[in-house]
Amino acid sequence: MSTSGNARLQVVFDDLQSTIADLIIKHGVTEQEFQQVIAWALELAEAGEMPMTIYQFFMHPVLEADLGTAYANPEKDGASPWIGRGPAYVPGAPVLERPYALPMRPGEPGEALFVSGQVRSTSGEPIAGAELDIWMTNAKGDYSNLTAEMIRPLVIDLDESLPPFNLRGKLLTDDEGRFEYRTVMPGIEVMGIAENGPLGKLIKKLDRVDLRPLHIHTIVTAAGFHTLTTQSYFESDPIVYKTLEPRTTPESSVHATQLHDDPADFKARGLDAPYHTVAHDYVLRPVTAAV
Repeated sequence: MSTSGNARLQVVFDDLQSTIADLIIKHGVTEQEFQQVIAWALELAEAGEMPMTIYQFFMHPVLEADLGTAYANPEKDGASPWIGRGPAYVPGAPVLERPYALPMRPGEPGEALFVSGQVRSTSGEPIAGAELDIWMTNAKGDYSNLTAEMIRPLVIDLDESLPPFNLRGKLLTDDEGRFEYRTVMPGIEVMGIAENGPLGKLIKKLDRVDLRPLHIHTIVTAAGFHTLTTQSYFESDPIVYKTLEPRTTPESSVHATQLHDDPADFKARGLDAPYHTVAHDYVLRPVTAAV
């Protein structure tokens, strides 16, 4: 290790020790409680769940610090929050043509969903020609194009029968920065955590769930603006704020859906069953903006 590496290690480690000491004093952690933490960590290691635990609790802050710097402090200018893309992203999704609809199997299971909104700058100006790279699970919570190697250390049953780029696609905003596309309501994404393992038991004690809330991933790019990676969530989802990483579910990314069950409405859309709509915007920072 280089001298500069040693210096950085010393600074970070000193800060870590100080933070832990402050936390122990703040909450009055007893020696017995601390021994329970050590015992739990050893149990994690013996169960082979240490990589999974590190991924679940610490990878998101690391990615925010590394990749999401351009969208730090969104409260200062109304920029959309940066939310990590996760392991399910696959490059090369097809470029779609209007009217936009994500690629689906014939008779794709699930309730129809129309997503609309506008891409604009932090100064409020619409951004024409912005690209949205979208991916999401199907109604059963499965992604297309995934392999077990791609999602390690997660251990999830994959549906290998899905066609390539199912519910994955790219589209462009119009002259007003607006977009709309058709898809289906996403399903619940399972995290693959053993219910009776040390991590699963901790999740229960924390009153959280080993599931991901319903969501849609999007990467938004436009000339002259920082690329935004984010996710959109659904207000009606009961687990939207019970995820293991609650900081990755900002309120501004949670949107209300509307059910359209009047036959006149869904027939006008060319459908034979009720459908949902949801509207949300993306606000991009120009590359000249200070973070």
